[in-house]
Amino acid sequence: MRYTCTTLLIVILISFTGFGQMYNWVLKRSGSSLGGPIDYSEVNTDIVYYGSDNKIYKSTDRGETFQQTGINVPGASEIKNIILDDSNPGTFLVAIESSPDKILKTTDDGQNWTIVLDGLSLSYFGIPMSPDPSNNNTIYTMSGVSFYRSTDFGDTWPIISTSTGLSSAPCDIEKFPNSDVILLGDNGLGIVRSTDAGFTWSQVYATSGEIPTISVSHTNPGVAFATKWSGGGGFLKSTDYGATWTSISGFGGINMWGVHVMPDDGNIVMASCYGCGQSWRSIDEGATFTQISIPSAGYQVVIVDSITQYAAQSGGFYKLESENFIPVELISFSASTNNNQIVLNWTTASELNNRGFEIQQSLDNETFTMLGFVTGSGSTTEQRSYSYTVKNAPTGLHYYRLKQMDFDGSYQYSPVIETEGPLPVEFVLSQNHPNPFNPSTAITFSLPVESDVQLSLYNMLGQKVADIINTQFQAGTHKVDFIAEGLSSGTYIYVIHAAGSNGADFVAAKKLILMK
Repeated sequence: MRYTCTTLLIVILISFTGFGQMYNWVLKRSGSSLGGPIDYSEVNTDIVYYGSDNKIYKSTDRGETFQQTGINVPGASEIKNIILDDSNPGTFLVAIESSPDKILKTTDDGQNWTIVLDGLSLSYFGIPMSPDPSNNNTIYTMSGVSFYRSTDFGDTWPIISTSTGLSSAPCDIEKFPNSDVILLGDNGLGIVRSTDAGFTWSQVYATSGEIPTISVSHTNPGVAFATKWSGGGGFLKSTDYGATWTSISGFGGINMWGVHVMPDDGNIVMASCYGCGQSWRSIDEGATFTQISIPSAGYQVVIVDSITQYAAQSGGFYKLESENFIPVELISFSASTNNNQIVLNWTTASELNNRGFEIQQSLDNETFTMLGFVTGSGSTTEQRSYSYTVKNAPTGLHYYRLKQMDFDGSYQYSPVIETEGPLPVEFVLSQNHPNPFNPSTAITFSLPVESDVQLSLYNMLGQKVADIINTQFQAGTHKVDFIAEGLSSGTYIYVIHAAGSNGADFVAAKKLILMK
């Protein structure tokens, strides 16, 4: 332990961002995935849909369990993708693999279906439809060389262009929010871009392979990611609305497939490969990634929030689980000691239904008591910082933890941090406890500097009857247990003599009573 001037400052910092890195993909619904068969309600994120073969499955508990909703989708051999109408529960579009391919619409959760666009030639592995993030009723799709736009959630589909530069339907379509920029990912050509909402197009990236998936940021303007399959593989990023692209290091030679940027926080990015059994998660907009193994071939990854992520694999619907996924995502928790106060500071990356934090203290790392409560921020994806001051903190080793509490009464504990209490500012000999005692008692003393300490016991005649301790102690508060063996009942005097490293000489005495 190092000391600077006369003020002790000890800081313990734990980064929860990488704490344990215990991530695990768990199969929640077996099935046969293709394209992008997952969508969730932005109004009620507990509701998730997953398409497999000719069936639509619905979850009302964030992907933990699923039940088929409605009847089998007529004519479907695979569900290519699903788009929910968040303004009208139970209304959604599906693009299906069929002969020929089709787009269908339901308004009663799949009990009845209407074909709204027929005779299509969609990309087999692709995600045929994409919503406009700024207008829920506007949907884009492409069949063959024809680029369609619906402005009434799929009821009508006028063609707005047949000159995209592609010779067949793309793998993915993405539109930037609050912008007229649209990107198409193609098999064999690369990425083409429109800056006038789809009327004219130009190629902005070339590859001999495939661009299976593109995802744009809704919070960091102009940022987009794209995956590469074959043609050398890899992972791309753009920061200028898709005008130019750079390769992200570490992904060369990997046949990447799915990618998604969290809608409410563009720093969180998920990606997967097609057949290598791996996925990647970033919390810093792709600057660094955590690699997470996942079974079977990957198609779609979906980020709902910082603790809810899904994947459509060839074997079914998977959900990412982690010991880090608590309703509040802590990124730091620290304790510092200054004079007679201990200051606790912590920062969250995101919060979900967070009522607040109960601050708990322990002197033995076993029994914790509540010191106070700090109100949380409810639900937010923005970073939040908090502080709590423990005033008149006793000396010695302290342990602290946070009890994070939701509005529904559920709670989670943070890991425990430890810190030394404030250093004593003077020599002190405390009264023994318990007193009277039999046969043992504790004697506590405080030293502002390192000292040679002698602690002796005398009877009332001034005769020394015991040497309790004779050793060197560091600055701090110390406790010595004394067992009165061979002594008769009566009153005694214990005397401390401390020779400090600063030249101080401290002598003090107190009475103790032994009652046998």
